[in-house]
Amino acid sequence: MRARILLFLVLPFIVACAGAPRRSASWNPVGWPAKGLSTVGWHAADSEWPIVREVGWLFGSVGELAESPALLVEGLATLAPAKIAGGGRQIVYGTGATVASAWNLPFALVPGRAVDLGREAELVNAALIHLETVPPETWHLTAKDTRATIFPPGTRVRAAGKDLVWEIPGRPDVLQTALENPLWNAAQRLAGMNYAAQERTWGFIVPSKADWDRKPATQRVKTLLHEFVHQDTQLHELFLGWSLLYWPAYLTTFPFSGWTDHWAELGGTYGAGVINRALYGWQPPA
Repeated sequence: MRARILLFLVLPFIVACAGAPRRSASWNPVGWPAKGLSTVGWHAADSEWPIVREVGWLFGSVGELAESPALLVEGLATLAPAKIAGGGRQIVYGTGATVASAWNLPFALVPGRAVDLGREAELVNAALIHLETVPPETWHLTAKDTRATIFPPGTRVRAAGKDLVWEIPGRPDVLQTALENPLWNAAQRLAGMNYAAQERTWGFIVPSKADWDRKPATQRVKTLLHEFVHQDTQLHELFLGWSLLYWPAYLTTFPFSGWTDHWAELGGTYGAGVINRALYGWQPPA
């Protein structure tokens, strides 16, 4: 109940910032430090070196936060309300993302190999094209699910080493990474669970790279698309990068809803389960 109240309180702010710019103009010198931090962070986050990768996520998050004053100054100078709203959004998003990245930094010491998502780029694009042809009423989760599309039409991916770069019309590119996580694998075994993946702000984790590689290509594609809904639609858009709020909201509602009515999975208007429904029976092109 508390999680739902929190969600209700933050929704008006999120709606108000919908469509607000996220990056200042290239000519704006106030935004140049943000561009530099984001560029360094992007390339470091795409690394296969754990510590470099974690530091890259932190740099990228600080870069997001640094865009706030640039957008605010730009909005006031040009009398553009959308850019002022974007500056407000970036304060919230950048702070949440930076807190999460700093929290995660010590986990760079836990060894975990990178999963090769880049090899799936062609199949993911085929699945994205298929999603654009599926009538929404066939994948809507509940009567409250009014989404016209799962991803904006024209959304595609490209490979960047072992990562995927999501090219979403009208938005900055989003990097998706997958890592094996021995601690999560051990915790699952102790609890008698066997989940294939778990979302993060930067992508998702899997129990082991070997298990992931053994899965059929169709299952890998469905899983990474499902996890991207968690990563982007929920963690980035709905919770504005505040994973430290997302997980309490997820876990406190789960005992009352289970999977079938959970707002993040198979209930409401944000559930990632739309991927499983929309791609039911889909097979990659031969």
